[in-house]
Amino acid sequence: MSEMRTLQPYEPNRGTAPPVVIPEQAGASRIGTRGRPGEPLELRHARTVLTAILEVRAGRRAPGQLRTVVTPRMYQHLRVAPPSPGPRYTVRSVRASQSAPGTIEICGTAHADQRATAVMARFEHSEAGWRCGFFTVVQPQRRR
Repeated sequence: MSEMRTLQPYEPNRGTAPPVVIPEQAGASRIGTRGRPGEPLELRHARTVLTAILEVRAGRRAPGQLRTVVTPRMYQHLRVAPPSPGPRYTVRSVRASQSAPGTIEICGTAHADQRATAVMARFEHSEAGWRCGFFTVVQPQRRR
């Protein structure tokens, strides 16, 4: 029988802008910050934020609408990254895992044109509530 060991802290892309390779769908409303100290992150809210990030990356939403739900570093990256036009994605089947106190990692799927891609994000809790500090889309590899 094997025993469980504590994982060493790991921060991918430390000191660099988070990788964002995305497209997504339309929307216009501002997203509000959720989660007072001690409150859990609602998956419904996480899915809304992931969808909004996809919309920003596709050029269908203004980055300023996400200012309250992403970290300052993530916001800066969204502001300077050029839009990546592409199919309109719908985020589905979001799952969460607490990786450390005050940090939740989210994974889910984004669907477009009968294709699914994986989306991953990390939300961090601060006095301002839950904010997304990392986001990426795993694009499927092309078949040979």
